[in-house]
Amino acid sequence: MTVPFAAAAVFAALAAPAPAMYSSAPVPHAPGRPALPVVIDAGHGGEDLGAVVKGVREKDIALVVALKLKARLKDLPVLLTRDNDRYVPLDKRVVDSVDGNGAVFVSIHLNAVRSAKASGATVYSYGPERGRGRPRPRRHPSVPPMPAPPRIAASESEFLARSMAKSLRAAGVDVESAKSDYYVLKNPAQPSVLVELGFLSNPEEAVKLAGAAYQNLLVDCLAKAIEEYASNL
Repeated sequence: MTVPFAAAAVFAALAAPAPAMYSSAPVPHAPGRPALPVVIDAGHGGEDLGAVVKGVREKDIALVVALKLKARLKDLPVLLTRDNDRYVPLDKRVVDSVDGNGAVFVSIHLNAVRSAKASGATVYSYGPERGRGRPRPRRHPSVPPMPAPPRIAASESEFLARSMAKSLRAAGVDVESAKSDYYVLKNPAQPSVLVELGFLSNPEEAVKLAGAAYQNLLVDCLAKAIEEYASNL
């Protein structure tokens, strides 16, 4: 697809009325929507550092994990919204994913709050705000407003988020699935999830998050959930 088509798709979403959310069981894969590729979004980048705690930067770990996840998904085509340390505006991330005709959109982040006790991963899909405490503010340049995603995409997003949480939990990771209205979760073209891998504000968890072994564990869990989801499309 061309950039003008992607821009038109996003514009159509911006112009459409926001549908009501619901919490029923996931509905089947939308007819005609492509089964591949997987779009992996490394949060932040460039001048947007994300959370920074004692010199450990969210943008760096998010990129490392995104690259590892791409490598782990060797049997699936994968698109990255960024593959180096550069800033990509939120609306461009959505436009690029639409332009890439992706099947799912997975955004990688890390958390930080005032308390050093908060810990664990959270997998978000679109919906009324709830989850592990209050998400920290996201600082980014102004972007066009985006309505709620289509109902079928929101339902599939919830299903994928729960599958990821289940995979992480099976490996011993403290995790919950939750709801939020983060910008990228309003993607109009494909089911989208945002994964907070853990809290940099928790000293013990920060050490694990910066280490290759724990990163590889998280990547393997996410990959298994994505592979299972893709196999059913």
